[in-house]
Amino acid sequence: MVVIRDRTVWLVLTGLLGVYGAFAFNNWWQAREQRLFREEVLEPLHYPFFKDKGYWVGDVTELYRLGKISKGLAEADTAPLNPLVPQPIPLHGYYVRAMESGVSFENDHPPVSFKGQTWSPDNFAILIYPANPAPGKRTWLMGMARFRVREDAWTPTFSFPTDQELREHWGIID
Repeated sequence: MVVIRDRTVWLVLTGLLGVYGAFAFNNWWQAREQRLFREEVLEPLHYPFFKDKGYWVGDVTELYRLGKISKGLAEADTAPLNPLVPQPIPLHGYYVRAMESGVSFENDHPPVSFKGQTWSPDNFAILIYPANPAPGKRTWLMGMARFRVREDAWTPTFSFPTDQELREHWGIID
């Protein structure tokens, strides 16, 4: 009986260690994915400013040609002026796109249009959205005013949200 009891204890301990290991690995993997997303997507797009011209607002792909972002991030652009690939390729499950408008710096004014522009002296807006939208997947909105996020199964639009839409649907990230 002693051998069976020792074997049972060993099996229980091995099982507990396996469960703990799986949990620890899952947490490590999620932290790794979040870090990679932050480093490879959010940080490079955070400030598309050029000293001589202002902010590039034409598309995301050109930021690769201008030396600001990686080729993989440029390939995730869903509206490139000069595509690198025939169809966009999501990076870490996300597409990116330069918005058609950006935040107005005057209260209660509509967003500022970027249509037909490639440069803006003082403003930009970029949308980072899931290739497969679902509840809990974040959509990121980057611009001059704030860094914003929403977590619902939202179908992206590419005009900057109104003040009311921002208040109702978008959280602020500092």
